Amino acid sequence: MNSQRVRFFSLCLLLFILVPGVLGHSPLTVGENESLETAFHISDPTKSWAIYTEIHGSREAHYYELEMQQGERLQLSLFVPISEEAFRPTLVVMGPGIAGLDSVPDFVEVPLGAGRKVLRVYLESEIEYEPFTPMSFYSLLRWSWEISTAGTYYLAVYDASQGGRYGLAVGYRESFDLDEWILVPLSAIEIHQWEGQSFAFIVSPLLITLTLGIGLLAYRKLFLFCNMFCLVGVLAGLLYLGSGFMVLVQMILALSQVVPDRSAILTLVLGLLPIMLGSAILRISTSQESLTNRKRGLLAIFGLLGFFTWSGLLLGPILSIAASLVPTKMSNR
Repeated sequence: MNSQRVRFFSLCLLLFILVPGVLGHSPLTVGENESLETAFHISDPTKSWAIYTEIHGSREAHYYELEMQQGERLQLSLFVPISEEAFRPTLVVMGPGIAGLDSVPDFVEVPLGAGRKVLRVYLESEIEYEPFTPMSFYSLLRWSWEISTAGTYYLAVYDASQGGRYGLAVGYRESFDLDEWILVPLSAIEIHQWEGQSFAFIVSPLLITLTLGIGLLAYRKLFLFCNMFCLVGVLAGLLYLGSGFMVLVQMILALSQVVPDRSAILTLVLGLLPIMLGSAILRISTSQESLTNRKRGLLAIFGLLGFFTWSGLLLGPILSIAASLVPTKMSNR
């Protein structure tokens, strides 16, 4: 890469590293939690978590359990995908520090002796843009409260008349464990399915990139000269490119629902970084020049960066590292 591209790549990478720490929610996968007994336990409820799930019918409630300490802040938000414009579930907080006894439907379970507060949905729901997934959604409510009495608190999300998909965000302290960070691309696919998109549509930019890329190489007869190094490297590069295009397509879809703001720049970086890395991997893999240790080192570095820049859906980085270890690049002509 020339010096101008290196500077641009470094700037994008710096933005990507610095901004997520203050914006991201760690996704949680929830199982059956339709009673207090099976309530989903949210560990460390001050950490920022996001749950994407669905109420399957009327008079169904989902329950969440949190252990809170005095002085901690309970922060909640409720949202629904754009496709669920008419769905407005209710969120109720129950626990020892809640003074009120707000009325709830008879199918909602309440812990013995617990107070309860029903959180009201905004009259005018706001459309918001989330740059990491990326997606747009209806924000229904936000609520924050300092815990005065330590103990076990419960959240219940329900609707008396219909089912639908909703998202629940808990906590305010944004941080990612290493595995959470690396697995974000796979979580994003699940979130887009939660939005109502099909798996085939979500991955179509990746599949199209693979098809066109392999077709172009076949048309130029480069595969006649490729051995294992070339094949593995090309596949890695195309996976990087395709994952970047997946992000850009989702960004376009999400921004069509909302007025863009500066957070869209972050999404653009998320899409461009895999494309830049993938282009560099393809140049090395298809070059007819001799393979040097420097080029091997670059492939290994690009592979490691791929895990942390959400490139190539995990398989791409693995293949890039594998290509750096293959003993030869091109077959004899």
